[in-house]
Amino acid sequence: MDIRIANAAQFRAALRLGSALVAMAAPATLLAQTAPHPAQPGVGSADDIIVTARRRDETLARVPIAVTALGSEDLVKRAVVTDQDLQRTVPGLTIRQTQGNNSLTYSLRGQSADIFSGSPSAVVTYLNEVPLPISGASTFFDLESVQVLKGPQGTLFGRNATGGAVLFTAAKPTNELEGYVRGRYGNYNRGEIEGALNIPIVDDKVLLRGAFNYTHDDGYIYNLYTNEELGRIDRVNGRLSLTLKPWEGVSNTTMVQYSKSTGTNTGASYTYSVYGCGQTNNGFALSCGAGLLFGPTLDSVAGAGAWAAYLAAHPKAYAPGLLAYVDEQRRLGPYLTNHPSGARHYGEYWNIANTTEIELNDDLRIRNIFGFVDGYTNSQQPQLGAPFGTILTQNFATGEIGNTEDLRSYSNELQLQGKTLGGALDFIVGLYLQRQRTYTSFPQTYFDLTPTPGFPTFATNRFRTKNYTDAVYAQGTYDLSSVGLEGLKFTAGLRYTRERVKGLQLPGSDNFGPPEQEQTYEDPSWEVGFDYQATPSLLLYLKTRGSFRSGGYNGTLNPVTIVALGGNNFFKSETTQDIEGGLKFSGRALGHPASLNIAIYNQWIQNVQRVEFPDPDGPGPLASIAVTTNVPSERVRGIEVEGSIMPTDWLKLGGQLALTDADFTNNQVTLFGNVFSYGPVGDTPKSSGTGFAEVYVPVDPSLGSVTLRGEVYSQAGQYFSNAAASLAPGTRLPGYTLVNGRLSWNDIAGSKVSAAVYGENLFNQDYFVGGMQLAVALGHNGAVVGKPRTYGMELSFKF
Repeated sequence: MDIRIANAAQFRAALRLGSALVAMAAPATLLAQTAPHPAQPGVGSADDIIVTARRRDETLARVPIAVTALGSEDLVKRAVVTDQDLQRTVPGLTIRQTQGNNSLTYSLRGQSADIFSGSPSAVVTYLNEVPLPISGASTFFDLESVQVLKGPQGTLFGRNATGGAVLFTAAKPTNELEGYVRGRYGNYNRGEIEGALNIPIVDDKVLLRGAFNYTHDDGYIYNLYTNEELGRIDRVNGRLSLTLKPWEGVSNTTMVQYSKSTGTNTGASYTYSVYGCGQTNNGFALSCGAGLLFGPTLDSVAGAGAWAAYLAAHPKAYAPGLLAYVDEQRRLGPYLTNHPSGARHYGEYWNIANTTEIELNDDLRIRNIFGFVDGYTNSQQPQLGAPFGTILTQNFATGEIGNTEDLRSYSNELQLQGKTLGGALDFIVGLYLQRQRTYTSFPQTYFDLTPTPGFPTFATNRFRTKNYTDAVYAQGTYDLSSVGLEGLKFTAGLRYTRERVKGLQLPGSDNFGPPEQEQTYEDPSWEVGFDYQATPSLLLYLKTRGSFRSGGYNGTLNPVTIVALGGNNFFKSETTQDIEGGLKFSGRALGHPASLNIAIYNQWIQNVQRVEFPDPDGPGPLASIAVTTNVPSERVRGIEVEGSIMPTDWLKLGGQLALTDADFTNNQVTLFGNVFSYGPVGDTPKSSGTGFAEVYVPVDPSLGSVTLRGEVYSQAGQYFSNAAASLAPGTRLPGYTLVNGRLSWNDIAGSKVSAAVYGENLFNQDYFVGGMQLAVALGHNGAVVGKPRTYGMELSFKF
């Protein structure tokens, strides 16, 4: 892209955003009542919500960033206990399930990472400021807060990200002897118990906090073929946090967390679409291998009687064939499947975070954050719900079962934070290092057509990747009030990152033999912006940012063959720039407590990292291989709104809305002589939002407090492929609406006991939350179904 054209487009977009902000600010200013500065906190106010989006404690209402923050009480009240629950609380966030409930990808503003990709995540998650390079599901317990930052990140956080960052902060040890126990039980035999105990071992010097969680769920999808429930969960979590304060102004907090998860994957268990031979889509011929071979047409390939012999050997197969099974799946519905193999899941994770803070003086402090992550998963992941072995995550020839990832990461971040120039300049300077290695194994069996000669075929990809990240960054915010521009601040930040990526094919891999390969990626990230405190209750901001996510290693490709064909195992870095404008109002509207956050953005992305399944050498050993490539360019623009108001002292109303327009502006890629066309952008509904009403039921205060909350979440349809307009039609999921509710009775009769009943998806709507597209590879696509109606009760005790 010509940089002059890009900058001109960004300048015009900035003018439009500035005009929009002026228009938005006018009614907010009229609604705001004159109040002392700062605004008084209260219900509906964001002045009492503390966030760390800029690596320091600030109130949400004064942070010029599109960020959604949930405190510990919000997480309980809104029943946010898993990753998937976050989607209905954060406008624009999509938690995509690709191969089921244990394979998750965070997507923000059209930015995500595809399944089987070597791409770094576009949305980076952190626990106590340590990046978590793990994509498995988790249970939220004893958290102080969850913060979701939107848009490119890089000048303040450990890793670069093009979509955003999600910050999980564990509850810290305090100087009080206290704790709690909370239990939940509901349908599908879902039981959960969690608790925490805080012990000040030495008064305000040595503080200890322990927390645990155990979750069990029987699952909600029945596999007719294997007679087992899919979605079963047995997950145990434990965490210890120790804070030491040996001297005034010095503190050190160590957090150690262990998680173990077993059960069964839901998988892409719903057979969503299958292609027949001769089908085309917008001029692109569709792959039809699975539809051709798993049906009566097998006789045309393997000779007369081949299909009858197959059915005799596989009595649970569907005799009319795979193409006809799509209608049978619709008849069965979303919660019955026929996957002909196992779905076992096992995961084990260790997380360590150590944070040291030294106050050098009133205006200067040093922080050091050391992180360690160790994770192992082995998972059989159903990729289609039909009773045919088109693709299985096991290799019958070697006996290896389940996709395996063994990851270990060390990171360290050193920061100098402070104020200077008479307090007018807030700054942070940092150094970030990370060393990560990952062992990956994909054993696969394709086309289990036994006893047909020549079938099945087998493949095993086994490789190691290493990533060495080094970065320096600095960011400062200057209060221009010191030069007479009252309420106006200017922020600028810069980061430079160098990432060295190595890839090696391991023994047991079909591609074993070539020496280790290496590629280095380096790029800057930056941010420039202004924010203006127009009134004590109204903040306006306008900023532009740039960031990147590094390229990586395609471990499923044979290095020798790919080089011979004119390619290599590495793909390019993805770069992005954006402009974002917004307002934050927190005060009183027409005499009532209210808050309103609005963000408008325009984002440009180059060399977008996406997965495809090319056939480099024609029919042969490289067919159906997942390859991460770079789509030339994408543009995403949208608006995000969050707001609430208390029209009376017993009623709070609020909601969130995200409108997103994402398009590939240059969408064609040539891989090994074949043209691939991308679009529409996957995992990005054009609209999503939540509306809620919270009623504070009037009761005698001596009896406690009673709250009734109703919530409606709705989203438009979305694609689970990025090539639905060309090679992967039939991958659009319909929109859906879910109704949730919770009735809470807190501090019952003056005690420290609280109780609640809750329900999610109260009208039991069928819906989908992701999918597994194997359109080019095999000619079929599977969808991941969402949870049916769930309900239960909760009991807690604080001490």
